Amino acid sequence: MTRSIFLLSALVLAAGGLHSGAALAEWDVDGIEQLLPQHETAEERLQWLGRENQMPRRGKAADPAPLAPVRNCAEWEPATGVLIRYPLGLPYALLRDFDDDVTLHVVVSSGNYDAAVTNLTNNGVDMGNVEFLVKNSDSIWTRDYGPWFVFDGDDVLTIVDHVYNRPSRPNDNLIPIYFGEQQGIPVVSHDMWHTGGNYMTDGAHISSSTALVYNEAASENGMSPAEVDQLMLDYYGVEDYIVLDYIEGGGIHHIDTWAKFLDEETVLVKDVWSTHGTYNNLNQRAALLASLEASTGRNYQVYRVYCYNIGGGAPASYTNSLFLNNTIYVPTFGNATYDNDALAVYEEAAPGYSVQGYSYGGWLSDDALHCRAMGIMDRDMLRVAHVPVLEDQIGGVTVSAEIVDHSGEGLVSAEVLYRHGGGGWNALSMSNVGGDAYETTIPEPGSATTAEYYIHAVSLSGREEGMPRTEPAAWYSFSHEPAGSGIGDVAGTGDAILHGNFPNPARHETTFRFELLHPDHVELVVYDAQGRVVRRLIDEERPAGVTAVDWDGRDGSGRRLGSGVYHYRLRAAGLQYSRPLVLMK
Repeated sequence: MTRSIFLLSALVLAAGGLHSGAALAEWDVDGIEQLLPQHETAEERLQWLGRENQMPRRGKAADPAPLAPVRNCAEWEPATGVLIRYPLGLPYALLRDFDDDVTLHVVVSSGNYDAAVTNLTNNGVDMGNVEFLVKNSDSIWTRDYGPWFVFDGDDVLTIVDHVYNRPSRPNDNLIPIYFGEQQGIPVVSHDMWHTGGNYMTDGAHISSSTALVYNEAASENGMSPAEVDQLMLDYYGVEDYIVLDYIEGGGIHHIDTWAKFLDEETVLVKDVWSTHGTYNNLNQRAALLASLEASTGRNYQVYRVYCYNIGGGAPASYTNSLFLNNTIYVPTFGNATYDNDALAVYEEAAPGYSVQGYSYGGWLSDDALHCRAMGIMDRDMLRVAHVPVLEDQIGGVTVSAEIVDHSGEGLVSAEVLYRHGGGGWNALSMSNVGGDAYETTIPEPGSATTAEYYIHAVSLSGREEGMPRTEPAAWYSFSHEPAGSGIGDVAGTGDAILHGNFPNPARHETTFRFELLHPDHVELVVYDAQGRVVRRLIDEERPAGVTAVDWDGRDGSGRRLGSGVYHYRLRAAGLQYSRPLVLMK
């Protein structure tokens, strides 16, 4: 399935938004060269005028797609390095923090190699954590032209290489191939135009870009949107490609200038002042994303970060941040109030991460830190994938996860750490139930309480990962009741009366009836025997009087449920009623 969403009445066909004669962006931090801007300049294009066929890779036949099934790595997955380019468009303070955690892979020409070694050393970079890729490059935008990583059907980390949508920068276009050769990572190239700044993925087969991907594929590759979607499925494993219309008429139209996945079901979206030209479009895109279903089966949770005017009507680019393992590196712009507010939004939306801000004079409204750095995925990563239990639960609760040890050495342990009502953590071993699937059951509590838990796995390769990814600094929580506790079974004040459901047992359909003395918010939820929510029938304000609600025996995704004992719970007027029901086919 794909979700190609166009919010405007017509598409604006544009080959990457290239502006003739665009001003050069900045000097590098060491004063060696004037850096090329985001857009190609007229001078660059003139160099290749009439010689397009001489460009490296121009017109090269595409490689076959990786062996299926393919899974595209998300930015927050375990990383061993970060790809940058010298001369630098990044502050040394950031590099010194990068090298505390990962290897700095530095693209540098042979002519600039000595200067790179000298200046990195003199500015306190740990040279023991630096690896040079001595190749010519054209620009600092490693995010846009750098390698994208997938695991193929044999669990082999593979670079999938697109055609960089700046054709007058052919040296940049070759960097993923050279990097793969240096690192011993297989490279699969296709011939469709794309750019890394206009792409985000959740690692669970959902990805998103702006309409730039369709527009350039149409103008440069002669491809329809359906053909683009098929290529994204074949080469990247993207089953659901969310393609959003532009937020502004100009600019580079990269999604990372205004939105960012923070995990599988959380998105950060830029917010601006009400008179800015993108204000309404940004609000519309935020509302749209919040209406879409994430890979977890729940709708996306959208956070907004206010991006103030940094001059000339240009919003700060706080969304242009970078994940590297348990740290989020955020560009800041020198206004302590707005900078701190932005960092606080990240801390709220991504609990447990170390959120660090970096001020630098080269940050632009349309680009910042994310555009100039590209994470390098760990080929032997230990991956833990899990849909969090967040809904209220009754009885024992099964916690399931997919745990993949890409090192092939095997697991030392896989556990769920849980607690009821605070206190110390209790460890439960997870059992393998086939393939990479593991599960265990959090036991029911003695009385209604709050359950908190996280998953932690250790491999023989020495890697430790879990969910949430920042555990034990962060954990999941849900309301937890014992099965058959009868909580709220008594009518109490009479402000709410449950008349039950009929028929019970039911064949396919049953009707719930309840009565309110006064209007109130009502929640009516159906659970399976394991206490998992299968259908939320009501979660809204209801008027006084009798309400009848039909249930067709299907779950929230429309699938018909099997025969068995289920439970339903009504919450209203400060009371709670729990009852069993029997579903028969």
